Amino acid sequence: MLHLWPQLPGEGGDKYEGAEKLLGPLRAQNFANPAPDKTVGHDHFDVAIVGGGIVGLATARELLKRYPEITVAVLEKEPEVAGQQTGHNSGVIHAGLYYEPGSTMAYTCVRGADLMYAYCEEHKLPVQRCGKLVVACNPEEHKQVEKLYRQGTANGVKGLEIIDSKQITELEPNVKAYSALYSPNTGIVNYWLVGQSLADEIRKSGRGDIKTSFEAKKFEKTKEGKVRITGGEKIMDGPRLQVTANKVITCAGLYSDRVAGLTGGNPRKHKVVTFRGTYYQLKPEYRTLIKHNIYPVPSGGGIPVGVHFTPTVDVRRGHQAIIGPGACITFSREGYRFFDFKLKDVWDNLMNGAFWAFALKNFNLSLGELYRDLNQAAFLSSAQKYIPCITGDMVEPSFAGVMAQVFESGGIAAKDFIFERKVMDGSILNVRNAPSPACTAALAIGELIADTAKEDWNWK
Repeated sequence: MLHLWPQLPGEGGDKYEGAEKLLGPLRAQNFANPAPDKTVGHDHFDVAIVGGGIVGLATARELLKRYPEITVAVLEKEPEVAGQQTGHNSGVIHAGLYYEPGSTMAYTCVRGADLMYAYCEEHKLPVQRCGKLVVACNPEEHKQVEKLYRQGTANGVKGLEIIDSKQITELEPNVKAYSALYSPNTGIVNYWLVGQSLADEIRKSGRGDIKTSFEAKKFEKTKEGKVRITGGEKIMDGPRLQVTANKVITCAGLYSDRVAGLTGGNPRKHKVVTFRGTYYQLKPEYRTLIKHNIYPVPSGGGIPVGVHFTPTVDVRRGHQAIIGPGACITFSREGYRFFDFKLKDVWDNLMNGAFWAFALKNFNLSLGELYRDLNQAAFLSSAQKYIPCITGDMVEPSFAGVMAQVFESGGIAAKDFIFERKVMDGSILNVRNAPSPACTAALAIGELIADTAKEDWNWK
């Protein structure tokens, strides 16, 4: 197990030595405002990246590393980077079990995990290679364990082992299961903090700038062949801000389809549907109940992997053990609460035939997720299948995250990342679909986007 944040002596070893010293330069307020003496002092750039989540930041960093002469701007609509999907998830570094062999997801997840561990070690960010058990409760579910073993092995995941109930109890005394797939290379990290570190690198390069509170609202080609991006603070009418760039890459996450449409991308394909994942956490006296990530076998439908247990190294919420998430359809693209509602977002879902095909094919699953999102007892019953000792008085509410998902024709969840290339006369590259494992794979996705840009734009 890799501990890169030294622990203070004490019961449970849950306090980190020097935490405030490390967090001092990495707190959000130090990233929300650019340092003028360390950033590019103009509004024209070689490349503008729309979206300051972990994929956009990793892409900017990769371009700055590869091309020592170019300038890069990251445009983020929120007051800080990494504030949406990147900052609200389980924090798991996935090993690469769930993805089809040969897919981009499989390759970037396995490579991205290696790069993420190395990045955290280099930058002294908290990370643990705590391992993971994907548990089967009966012989029928064991078939999924075997499938994941074959799939993960084909993807190059190292150290996978199928273990029986006795071996499970030795690793996790509170877990009761028929069998499990043990993945020692799965870990945990705080992706929000990784995002802040990436942003710091970008600014310190002297060739990168991050413009927060910049919601891109219009893209147009200038007479000189540049791309002009007009935007401003979200909700506000002004002031109007403008950036020009030779080339543009969009990595807009929850709004990837709409931003792509603004660039001239296909407005009818790759429509985003958002799902809320609600989390609970074990109360402090119970948080050592588990040591590994504990996952059920995949529940089907292509969306949720099921309610699972995850230890965390979250610098904002503490050293916890969280339970979740579900995968409940939202009524707002930023629907972190059940009753968050935005008419345009609901209308987009109603008009999305691929989503309806998914919902009808997985009707019971969809209703079940909706019910679990509203009912704590129903939520916990999913976890009690493999950790029977969990009771309602042992948990308390935690946070919620929202994830973007694209459905293909026939209601099938897209099984790979999707790029839309050579938009606006070849000046723009749109990332249209980058769901989990995008955080794990972010540094590898940055490499992939840089490779694609090099090919599309004939860069040397």
